[in-house]
Amino acid sequence: MRNIRRTAGISLIEVMVVMVLLLIGIFSVVRLFPPGFLINKESEAATLAARLAQQEVDRFSNNSASLMSAVVPILPVPANNTFGYAFRVDTDATPDDLSVGQPGLPGVDPYYYSDVNKIRRIIGEFVRIPIPTPIAAGKGSVYLLSSGPVYNVPWDGQTESIFVHGAPMFRSIQDVNDPYGPHLFRPQQYAIDYDDAQVAFFPQPYDRQFLATYSYYDANNIVQTIVDEVITIPAGFIGWVPFTGNNGRPLVPGSETISRKFIRVTPDPNTGRYAWSPDDPYQYDVLSANDGTFANVGVLVFNPLGHNFNESTPGGVQPLSARIDYDVLDWRIIREDRPMPAASPYEVRLTLKDLKRLGETDDDQTEYIGLFRDPSIPAASRVDLLVYNVATGERIPPVDPNTGQRNWVADYKQGIVTFSDAFGAQNQSGVFRFFYKAHGDWALQIQKAPDLYRYRGTPNISFAEYYVPVQASDPGRPTRMYFCLMDAGKTIAIRDLWYKDANGTSHHVTNESYRINPLRANFEVVGGRTLTYIDLTEKHPDAVAWDTAPAGIAANGVQGISFKSRVLWTNGSTVSQVAVGNVVHTRWRKIDLDTFLTRTGS
Repeated sequence: MRNIRRTAGISLIEVMVVMVLLLIGIFSVVRLFPPGFLINKESEAATLAARLAQQEVDRFSNNSASLMSAVVPILPVPANNTFGYAFRVDTDATPDDLSVGQPGLPGVDPYYYSDVNKIRRIIGEFVRIPIPTPIAAGKGSVYLLSSGPVYNVPWDGQTESIFVHGAPMFRSIQDVNDPYGPHLFRPQQYAIDYDDAQVAFFPQPYDRQFLATYSYYDANNIVQTIVDEVITIPAGFIGWVPFTGNNGRPLVPGSETISRKFIRVTPDPNTGRYAWSPDDPYQYDVLSANDGTFANVGVLVFNPLGHNFNESTPGGVQPLSARIDYDVLDWRIIREDRPMPAASPYEVRLTLKDLKRLGETDDDQTEYIGLFRDPSIPAASRVDLLVYNVATGERIPPVDPNTGQRNWVADYKQGIVTFSDAFGAQNQSGVFRFFYKAHGDWALQIQKAPDLYRYRGTPNISFAEYYVPVQASDPGRPTRMYFCLMDAGKTIAIRDLWYKDANGTSHHVTNESYRINPLRANFEVVGGRTLTYIDLTEKHPDAVAWDTAPAGIAANGVQGISFKSRVLWTNGSTVSQVAVGNVVHTRWRKIDLDTFLTRTGS
């Protein structure tokens, strides 16, 4: 009889049951991970944003002598119905306005004045004329703008978008009807008639240009502000000339700033070298060429004569310094200054990773065509990463066109730029600026309060102005100082202020700072204008009103002292279908780093 042995085992059905139970368990655990991954990703993004914001504050703090006077929001509008571009200060745009701009002029892409690009006009970036150095076109004093690239389009029929000017000139209020005027005694002086909106200058035996920023009353008696109006005065001219941006309307007394404009010169076409004037230091050129039709990194070169030249200013005789006004092209172009390592490997790690690369799919699902969004740039000339030598203003291409040797390579995923040993050894410890964009629509923006605010006797205020009610019949609350909405959230310092308490006792306070109300819900309609404010009672509960009796004014020396570095990136978006197509609503995340920063050494 045969012995049959049976071996114990696991059936196929049992195996399948175990696998199903295992998969159920695995899927249950995996479901716990996505929220964790998302939290880690958002945490990393916030860390990088804070680092980027701190770097930008440090960059300006370490070079505060070149700090701009203000950064303002602008709107494109037609000027005098003439061809060209003109911009006015949008005093009603709050610092947190991320709305989409509406088309204004043909050829002006709303992208460049929407959301993060609403606040991008740099006013008065300050630089003492640098030490001259050899350049390809001879010799010059080179300067790289702090917040380029520049949106380089003509303003109001001018051929320029970058305006360079000297210190404010001396004002003399006169009457155009004076048969013996204008009365002027030195080149740094001008005469002005506010009612007739005309100006006059001291005659000189050569052509000059001046730059004016001023406010005027429009047909509805609303104050409007014009920036960077060019006034051309021929050699030997004596007499009055009108302002043009105000349509003949009266000017706001005391609102203007007029300064000598630097004249742009270009290299001699025969020699390829600059023929700088040996007598007139008010000369400059834009050394960097445009990328496409409107983008320029912003490398300037000045007449070397200016480095040792002194000019007469309201603050006394000072070394010649340039004030530069320009539009930032796009805050989404990240700027980072990095030193070259002192030894090999010459590797520079940028703050952000996942840099945008030519030909990739952009965040809006279109093909990424480079930093400048300009389809007119030939494909072979488009760039996604730029490297500049800060000291010389020289663009460093990936490959040296003369030798064919590679200067640097980029790891776009990790955000690392590695320089060749030969190039790195020649530039050890030199400072280089990197321009790039990163996936996630990252943007690095700066905001700055105006250096100085002027007093206006009515709530009809404009750029860099404030209003205080000083009479019982004046509109507004008697303990408040009012500002335009563009100043919401900014911090001011007041050198002297006077107020009175309920007993009528006057109090004099010096050197106090206040933060202007940032909350939209607390904005106040005053005399027909929606304004924001500071309130004396925040620091002086006994105050009942401003007091002009002791000094004839309520406050003196109202200065903007706040500087903000803002980093924004997207956190997804929603799409709404409307009759004319789809509307994308971006969800922004942001990190703000606020500090107090004022210009030093000037």
